[in-house]
Amino acid sequence: MGSVIDYIECVNCKAEAYSDYYYKTGEEYINCNNCGYYYSATIKSRNKAYSELTDEDWNIQECISPFGAYRLKYKDEVGTTCGSLRNEAEWNEFKKEVVADDQVEYFQLSQFIKGEIVETSII
Repeated sequence: MGSVIDYIECVNCKAEAYSDYYYKTGEEYINCNNCGYYYSATIKSRNKAYSELTDEDWNIQECISPFGAYRLKYKDEVGTTCGSLRNEAEWNEFKKEVVADDQVEYFQLSQFIKGEIVETSII
């Protein structure tokens, strides 16, 4: 499976987001690590040829007005984990779990508030 990764303007906050397009299947993922916007278009089942797919064969998800995005780094790991948060309740539950983990080295929330990206360091 091959893909093309590109950096585009986020439709929500206008900052840089990334697009991952799988050219053999037509599937696409867009994520903004600044505000938490995401879009995904994936095929529900691989039982049909690509040319036979209809609108019903696609699973499309989009979070237009997310609560924010998080960045999380564990001790002794090279990379960070990033993700989107749909609402404040999801954030509060996630934050409670992460703060209790003594292996967390870095934890940050990024939100799009009143036209600006606001970053808050938690750990």
